[in-house]
Amino acid sequence: MPPTSSPTEALPTQRCPFDPDPRYRTLREESPITRVSTPAGIDVWLVTRYADAQRVLGDGASFSNIDSSSSHLMGDKDALGAPPPPGVLLRHDGDAHSRLRLRLAREFMIKRVAHLEPFIRRVVAEHIDRLAATSGPIDLYRAFGLPVPALVISELLGVPEEDREKFERFTAAQVDLRFSLEERQAAAYESVTFFAQLVDAKLKNPGDDLISRLILEPTERPMDAAELQGIAMLLLAAGHDTTANMITLGTHALLQHPKEAARLLDPATEATAVDELVRYLSIVHNGVLRKAVADLEIGGVTVRAGEHVAVVLESANRDAAFLDDGDDLDLARSSAHLGFGYGPHQCLGQHLARLELRIALPELFRRVRGLRVVMPADEIPYKNDAVVYGIRELRVDWDEVVA
Repeated sequence: MPPTSSPTEALPTQRCPFDPDPRYRTLREESPITRVSTPAGIDVWLVTRYADAQRVLGDGASFSNIDSSSSHLMGDKDALGAPPPPGVLLRHDGDAHSRLRLRLAREFMIKRVAHLEPFIRRVVAEHIDRLAATSGPIDLYRAFGLPVPALVISELLGVPEEDREKFERFTAAQVDLRFSLEERQAAAYESVTFFAQLVDAKLKNPGDDLISRLILEPTERPMDAAELQGIAMLLLAAGHDTTANMITLGTHALLQHPKEAARLLDPATEATAVDELVRYLSIVHNGVLRKAVADLEIGGVTVRAGEHVAVVLESANRDAAFLDDGDDLDLARSSAHLGFGYGPHQCLGQHLARLELRIALPELFRRVRGLRVVMPADEIPYKNDAVVYGIRELRVDWDEVVA
């Protein structure tokens, strides 16, 4: 058994650019549960195989989520084990998590999410229309990838139309590394203040939106303002940046696979295309963190109570024991991938993410003819060190935009 005190190496983080760090192939074959050091200074057991990943993510009784999914990447070691913030169900376990998740689950059912389809189609069409009125090249991430999901989240949460431009601005600024750390922190503070004011307004005058429905729902234990604010902030963080990165990175990947891009418009692959792209890219990368609550064995290795494990989704989704050709992109493929996670903390908003991608990507490729990347491959800035993988800037041009 490897020692539990001295990591063997640093967490592998260099993708190539659509494939996982190549070291994961070796780890899956030779050392599927291995000890590594991480950017936040937290030593973890790395879980790289599909079957082990399913086991850890599916066992909410043995593995706690209290330290969130990304503390090993950007957290504070001294804050490990701290009580979870109100409403942030990602960090709650057991009954506390179930209570929050059950309250939100109906908001993200397929039938409820489908009500947003006309709005999403309108937003996507408007942003593609703007390209028609623009002389390229443009940064696809900021012109299309970021604003579309930001506006969808604003609609879901009931952000007033007069505030949506401000909402879009500070949500983008929080993840824009062109701004200094102080500017991004200021944008984050502006976001907290904004949601506090939004929740207060909904408590006084509920409307027809997610926050208002949570307020009005008859229950023995109503949500207070702090919980509602926590939920709103979590939905912004979980549903905005992830979808923005999938739109941008997914577009770039499809441009590298023109035959698959053509299949994107084929009704025969409509049901599988987005999920295969999610599996292939696995943008929630560098490991999803869990904390063992008792001594247990994974893959022949003993993990002690209190130790952390990081489940590497991009590695598990390429495991040959799961898919023998997992390194290939095949939009007709259907698989039980882990791109949206697994178990009690599986992505709550996955149906909304699928709907946004099923609209945004086909419409972009249908209407924008001759779409192409116009920056050298070695100058494209990838988010290897981020919680969510993607592209910080993708400059593109095109031949024409059709109706």
